[in-house]
Amino acid sequence: MIRIMIVDDQSLIRDGLAMLLNLRSELEVVGTANDGDEVVRIAEQLQPEIILMDIRMPVLDGWRATRQILDLELGTAVILISSYSGREIARISEEVGAKGFVPKDNLAASLLTAIKAVYRGGTFFGE
Repeated sequence: MIRIMIVDDQSLIRDGLAMLLNLRSELEVVGTANDGDEVVRIAEQLQPEIILMDIRMPVLDGWRATRQILDLELGTAVILISSYSGREIARISEEVGAKGFVPKDNLAASLLTAIKAVYRGGTFFGE
C-alpha cells in the first residue's frame, strides 16, 4: 500500500484526486492539506510515502514546501503538480528535490505512472 498525501489550495482538485486514487487498491490517501505550510506541519504525523503537491499555493508554495519537507528527513518523496508546464518548471521542481512533476492537464494520463515510478525509487518529470 502506497501512502499518499495531497496538497492543493483548490478543494475540487484535492477531493477529486483523493477520490480517484482511493479507488486503486494499492494506494491510500492518508491526508490532504490546503497549502505548503499546512503540509509541512502535518507530514511528520501522517508519514506519507509520497506527497502530491501543487506548486502555486498561498502561504507557502510547493517548491519551498518541498525543501522544508525534505529537511525533515521523513523519507517522503514529493511529486509536484501544476497547471503550468514546460522544461523550466520541471527543471526547478527537480532542483528543489522533488522526485517528479506532472502538469495538471496530463494528470489522467501520467499520475499513476509517476506515483509508481517514484515509489520504486525512480523519478518522473513530465512536461
